[in-house]
Amino acid sequence: MVGSTAAIVPDASARLNLRIPPGTDRVAAESALREHLTSVAPWGVTVTFETEATGSSFLADTEGPAYEAMRAAMKEAYGRDMALLGQGGSIPLCNVLEETYPGAELILMGVEEPLAMIHAPNESVHPDEIARVALSEALFLQTYGGPGTG
Repeated sequence: MVGSTAAIVPDASARLNLRIPPGTDRVAAESALREHLTSVAPWGVTVTFETEATGSSFLADTEGPAYEAMRAAMKEAYGRDMALLGQGGSIPLCNVLEETYPGAELILMGVEEPLAMIHAPNESVHPDEIARVALSEALFLQTYGGPGTG
């Protein structure tokens, strides 16, 4: 293989971010990951772990009036119904907001320019996506935050 060498690398490291799905205990998930990585390590390899931080999962209630307003705004901006996906559920801010403002609807979204790379050095966003997200946010704020909504 081009670029390969026959050298033995004495040490290697990796930094992992384990996203915990709603309903899963964070301690059990971390333990399962540790057990798996240890069990599949090749002969002679020692696996060690350091935990930087742990956080609990989060599951948003998507049935309130804010989500209805966002659904309508995104449908207008994208020309089709909004799809709900399980993503970002282990962002620590979600649990802090839920504890601080019980019953509040949480919708986390934002517009980043193509070179923002907020998650990875090779991440970018297509300009059309930026325009549609910005339009969705503006329509949502116009509808949900307008006169007679609060």
